[in-house]
Amino acid sequence: MRKALLVLGICILATPAWAGGGYSLFGSYAEVNDDGQTGGLGVRLTLGGTRWVGDLSFTWYPSVSNVDTITGYRGKVQVMPAELGARYLFNPYNKFMPYAGGGVSLMYTSVDNASAKNGLGFYGLLGFNLGTHRTKFFAEAVYRWAESDVTYGTPASSVKGTMDVGGFGVNAGVIYTF
Repeated sequence: MRKALLVLGICILATPAWAGGGYSLFGSYAEVNDDGQTGGLGVRLTLGGTRWVGDLSFTWYPSVSNVDTITGYRGKVQVMPAELGARYLFNPYNKFMPYAGGGVSLMYTSVDNASAKNGLGFYGLLGFNLGTHRTKFFAEAVYRWAESDVTYGTPASSVKGTMDVGGFGVNAGVIYTF
């Protein structure tokens, strides 16, 4: 079992080198719903070619207190998007490389005093890479659209509603490419 996990780990770490990809670490500031914004941290694995690349990213946003989850109810909300998408690089051979992309988001959602289901949604982004070597800087604007079903109370007497768990955000960080 340990050997299988070791081989899997090596394959995951080595795959971007074979596929023309890289790794990104970034800071993020975004809306976790219409009533709360917070900063967070993220990682991204990129695979692909010269103009089209695929991304697998995960962002963690810490809990935001006193958020209007559904009408009449407030709580502490934590959202962690896991996203799978594609980007098109407009100018792949220059120092300044703009891009546009989008994909699907799985929003892991937690509300402190209620039951929340993870939301499935979409995201779109516009950004740029800056640099000529393996290590580059990037910045991007992102918009996420997703909803989560929230239930307050017990099964016998419960209040249900839908909470928006998306919104605008910005990401900035470093990329290490192969």
